Amino acid sequence: MNVAVAIEPDWARMARPQADGYDTRAILDLVAQRRDPWRRRDAGGAPTLFGGRVAVRNRDFAGFAPPQFVPAPPDHPHLAEAEAILSAWPEVATQFPELVDTVQVWSDTTQTAAVTALRPGSSSHSIEEEFGTVMVTIDSPFGTAQALVHEMAHHKLRALGVSIERARRLVANDPADRYRSPIIVGRLRPMTAVLHAQYSFMHVTRLDVAVHDAPGTPDRLRAQAVYLLARNVPRMEAGDEELRRYLVTDAAGARFAGAFLDWSAEVLGRGRAILDAAGYGIPPL
Repeated sequence: MNVAVAIEPDWARMARPQADGYDTRAILDLVAQRRDPWRRRDAGGAPTLFGGRVAVRNRDFAGFAPPQFVPAPPDHPHLAEAEAILSAWPEVATQFPELVDTVQVWSDTTQTAAVTALRPGSSSHSIEEEFGTVMVTIDSPFGTAQALVHEMAHHKLRALGVSIERARRLVANDPADRYRSPIIVGRLRPMTAVLHAQYSFMHVTRLDVAVHDAPGTPDRLRAQAVYLLARNVPRMEAGDEELRRYLVTDAAGARFAGAFLDWSAEVLGRGRAILDAAGYGIPPL
């Protein structure tokens, strides 16, 4: 269903992927209003995902540094597996090819099949000026799926007006003030960066829950989902607390943040229940 979106979106509906595609259309409207609007690029004969809609390419600049990272084959089978994993979360499986037209792929030479089978993960990156492009490592299918969702979420939040170091709307904290990030824990960061970490990894955590709960998920993937939840839930609980204590918003941000924190509570509650049932008993950070 296509839902018309006004220039000023319903900010509460931008906090989580919407089943009717409302937030996707709003984001596309926002990026269309930019001085240099995003124009979807054709695959041009490159390998593709999502029914030919998302091109898979290599790049030789602004990516990951060698020798640890090297370009990966654009037709690597883990990419199709990652796409299949995203199908456990239908709203995002639909949203991703609407907002992303290019995936640039890398391999982490420190990873082996034995390591990633036990500890799935990924590295990823995206650039604000390159809406629609994400860079991911492909050594673990589940890790790659997480990376795709993670970087898409960064692009979404930037489109809403929040960059890593500053915000045009939503966040009203002083950019000079510093807070605890749930991901980069070695230094304090501006609130905009904390929100980016929380928003992107809440998407990742919701994917972990979706994979665990989806009917027919293979036991191997379900076990990996539990492992990933054990990593992500405590971090997201800490980030959630930081936002609830210190996030300052404008009027639009109040609506967005309220809905986002409600969604977070729902996802983290389910994540905790999964961990408890699995016998993890991990205390919050």
